[in-house]
Amino acid sequence: MADWPDTAPDRACLVLDFDGTLAPMTADPARSAMPDSTAQIVQGLVGQLGRVAMVSGRQAAFLADRVRIPGVELIGLYGLERVVDGEIVPDDRVAPYEEDLDRAREVLAAVVAEWAGAELEDKGRALGVHWRRADSPDAEQALVRAVQDAAGELAVEEGKMVIELRPPVPADKGTAVAGLAEGFATVVYAGDDVGDLPAFAEVARRGGLGVAVDHGAETDPRVLRAASVVVDGTEGMARWLRAVLDRVT
Repeated sequence: MADWPDTAPDRACLVLDFDGTLAPMTADPARSAMPDSTAQIVQGLVGQLGRVAMVSGRQAAFLADRVRIPGVELIGLYGLERVVDGEIVPDDRVAPYEEDLDRAREVLAAVVAEWAGAELEDKGRALGVHWRRADSPDAEQALVRAVQDAAGELAVEEGKMVIELRPPVPADKGTAVAGLAEGFATVVYAGDDVGDLPAFAEVARRGGLGVAVDHGAETDPRVLRAASVVVDGTEGMARWLRAVLDRVT
């Protein structure tokens, strides 16, 4: 398999995004789930590679509920939360911004209620506004502007039909990958959205391998350009992981 690093499996670190990479895209974020067949492949890789981890914009608790694979390290909210011995451990740097999040939560709840089909995803230590199911084509522009206006000192993160607010601490998928890759000969990262760009950049800096999941027209071209390998949707990702498992076993 030419698109897997030529290094000993136990010296390789594999980091995976969740939504749109392992779990198929869904109009309702709460229904996102990884197919059992994909989970079985990931479980097989745990016993072969030096480290297998998932990094998501989702809460760590969401990942813990959806990814019940022993040995997979789970990091949520772009690195602001992680699962340690079954407990959710937040980044200490988040605490000073709790009041800002509370204020933005109240403002955005009122704005989202004005747009049928729009949703406010309350992640506790981050807020996401979705318009994938919004009835009006004007919803996107209005909601993006509302989030930007409500941001204050909070950081704004744009994604696929979603825009988020989170504490402005130096934590993203790139810093998460940097920490996970430390001590390993190579790192491989797979993702599908603009929130994955810092991770792809960190992987490239380390001479690793980036794998982009292509969902067609809704995939930002920057994601495809940032990766060394492109696969077709979550089914293509599962096939690629299967090929990796076949190689390393």
